[in-house]
Amino acid sequence: MAKEKNRLSDELKEYGYVFSVKRTLTEYSLMCLGMILLGRFFGLHVIPQVILLASGMVLLPFLVRNAYRNRYYQQKFSDLNVYMEQFLYSFQNTRKVLTTLEDTAELFDEGEMKKTIAEARDHILYTYNETDFQEKGLAIIEKNYPYPILPMMHRFALRTEEIGGECRESVDLLLSARRMWADRVFALQQEKKIKRREVMLSILTSLLLCSMIYYMAGKMDLDVAGHPVAQVMTIVVLVLDLLIYYWADKKLTAGYFAEKEKKEEMYIKQYQRIRNYGRGPLDQLGKRAAIRSVTKELKAKFPEWLMQLSLLMQSENVQVAIFKSYDSAPGILKPALEELIGRLTINPNDRMAYMEFLGDFTLPEVKSTMKMLLAIAEGNGGDERSQIADIIRRNQKMQDEAARQKDKDSLAGMYALFLAPQLTGGLKLVVDMILLFIVYLGHMGTGIG
Repeated sequence: MAKEKNRLSDELKEYGYVFSVKRTLTEYSLMCLGMILLGRFFGLHVIPQVILLASGMVLLPFLVRNAYRNRYYQQKFSDLNVYMEQFLYSFQNTRKVLTTLEDTAELFDEGEMKKTIAEARDHILYTYNETDFQEKGLAIIEKNYPYPILPMMHRFALRTEEIGGECRESVDLLLSARRMWADRVFALQQEKKIKRREVMLSILTSLLLCSMIYYMAGKMDLDVAGHPVAQVMTIVVLVLDLLIYYWADKKLTAGYFAEKEKKEEMYIKQYQRIRNYGRGPLDQLGKRAAIRSVTKELKAKFPEWLMQLSLLMQSENVQVAIFKSYDSAPGILKPALEELIGRLTINPNDRMAYMEFLGDFTLPEVKSTMKMLLAIAEGNGGDERSQIADIIRRNQKMQDEAARQKDKDSLAGMYALFLAPQLTGGLKLVVDMILLFIVYLGHMGTGIG
């Protein structure tokens, strides 16, 4: 318990919560008042009222944590959005990473982003024993703001500073990727607000419906609320509703940045097993199930790799770009890339190496993209620059659709939390109606006697 308390305290500090006796007393006083009013509304006796108060007091720090976490991540999203936009515009003019960082830092007031940029700038300025000091300096920002496009943007800037060349088109494409991400996150924020409001309304509606039985009983001079069974059901439902709101609030305060995929190794193992399945009926059944699982991951990760490849192709031919993209490619794509690179190393003119890339999966977008890459590699692609730009735009659309679907999936469980208060309220309503009937019959029997 002490360990959990310390972890919560550390998390609150990370989110910018500053402990204040006055603020803490105010928060607990408001929670206490709310729980007392709720208990009075449902006619709770002393012991159930104490249980409700204790439940509210225990949950309060976690609700405060959720509120500060939500505010913290919204600020980080806003800062990163501004940083990326200003970095790209500034770099387009200066073509120098260090100058760009200094220009971008001026936009921010004192806070986490300004401090992070300052750390990156200082690393670049005062590091003398590293050859990749600029890349490691920018990695400080990437670590604190883990969004996939950010490392691509930084690698693009470093490469452009190193070799020069026209970069306006690449900047425009990266700005487009940033705009899609910002629009998606704004939409996700609005959807989360709606979902939180729906859960709250569901809880309030179910509680109001439950109170109608007590209102009816009062009109009939019957005491249903004071019955021991009603007291138990009331406290159970109220505590469950508090927990339901907490679970919903916690789910809806998730961050807006890419978290490291916990299942990446699992997907890689599934991919490798797909290539090793036999021809028996059970093997084919297992292979189809594994393909369905891995296909979804490939659809999400292929656009990420394609963006890296497309930026490399601004200065490299197709084959060199593929070779150089391997190190930073998503793990799920590395086995297929190893095979592709191996075949092209043996025979640079191996057309089927392109056509059979991820051939075990039904991915029309991948096949059409590889055909275009093959045409460019063979010098039959027409205007290479416009072809590359077309690849990136198609990639951006694919990535945006995959991300929006992932956001939609992440909110799918909210419907269960929306229904939960109605189910608990419905159960209480049934119990209270039975009690009303029993008390009424008892009252009638007493009257007859």
